[in-house]
Amino acid sequence: MQIRRQPRADQRPARQDGDFRRLWAGDAVSQLGSQITIFALPYMAVASLDASADQVGLLQALYTLPFLLVPLPAGVWLENRARRPVLILMCLLGAALVLSVPVADAFGSLGLAHLYVIALLGGAGAVVSDIAKVSLVPQLVGADQLASANSRLNVGLAVGGTAGPGLAGWLTALVGVSNALVLDALSYLWCALMTGRMTHREPPPPPGRPARNLPAEVREGLRTVFATPPVRSIALHAALNNAGVQLLNVVLVIHLVRDRDDGSAAYGLVLVCGGVGAVLGTLAAPRLIRAFGYGRAMLGTLAVTVNAFWIMPLVDGSRPVVVASFALALGIASAGTGVGGVVSVTVRQLLTPASLHARMNASYRMVTFGTIPLGALLGGLLVERIGAAATLWIVPFLFTAAVLPLAHRSVRSLGRTPEHTERKVLEVKR
Repeated sequence: MQIRRQPRADQRPARQDGDFRRLWAGDAVSQLGSQITIFALPYMAVASLDASADQVGLLQALYTLPFLLVPLPAGVWLENRARRPVLILMCLLGAALVLSVPVADAFGSLGLAHLYVIALLGGAGAVVSDIAKVSLVPQLVGADQLASANSRLNVGLAVGGTAGPGLAGWLTALVGVSNALVLDALSYLWCALMTGRMTHREPPPPPGRPARNLPAEVREGLRTVFATPPVRSIALHAALNNAGVQLLNVVLVIHLVRDRDDGSAAYGLVLVCGGVGAVLGTLAAPRLIRAFGYGRAMLGTLAVTVNAFWIMPLVDGSRPVVVASFALALGIASAGTGVGGVVSVTVRQLLTPASLHARMNASYRMVTFGTIPLGALLGGLLVERIGAAATLWIVPFLFTAAVLPLAHRSVRSLGRTPEHTERKVLEVKR
């Protein structure tokens, strides 16, 4: 794909855009706060409601179910709506849902059914917010700023995933689970406030618009993903990678906590180091893109970092040696994932028509997130049949297979920042 680098004078950091700064400031706090609820709901189910393992599993499943069912209808619904009011509404809805838990607990009326509803609606709100946010960013910054903007958003996500669980556990122990949830509700309100302060207003839909054909619009969003060669290849990579992440999560907790008896602290340290690696990779992504272009930055980084997974099945010895080796391996591999995340979202925004961004992002999310339960199921089956240590040998092969779609010429040929006003985009036949 022929592209030309923008002059350095035309490049300006995403942080100089006031509306993007407000969006990022609200989202970063909300991402951190959301980890409190993700931690607190199963904790409250077990500690306060004496839930069984099956009931806790159902609670987790209800939160992830909207990741598969909601994206396509949400994308169609968002396509002709202003994203900013939707983001504000989702923040307010999230605050109300979270606050309902400590209120019900205070009145002694909290039950598992209440938590199930919160998980299901909260997961749906997270999906809608994510699609609206990613579709709004290209309207706030120029094409030469997209990589920087997406890097900052992904840093907020990675920091929330890294520090959030530890913060949630500390707050729960310090102020109690109900009060910790109140803090998460405040993070949603902060997000609504910052988003509400944005001055950008999206244009209304054109008059005389024909009646909507929902099945056709859903197909159009899917076609945008699969008919754009670089996006299609990256989506296949992401689907395989997400399945591998879930499989690895199952293997790690069984291998470190149950089989080796290294303890929850060791397992937590390994996950934290993985989060730190993701943050570093996300921060490095804009510089790598400027130096090598989108395709080579993503393919080259992942082709190197994926080899860190070989450390896990090879290492053996004392607890400090194993924990340090696993932490190093996950940190290196997650750095590659951080770079890939920035490239993935930026390429989608640049190479598909703006009028289809909501449906395209929804379709991409459904395709790439749909493999998450499959990866977890496969991990459980393999661990039960051949053991966690043997399954660790499968992990590097799976993640290497996930990198192979990125070797396609359509991805390798993606250079540096395309010209925003002259780039060729996919024209989808209606």
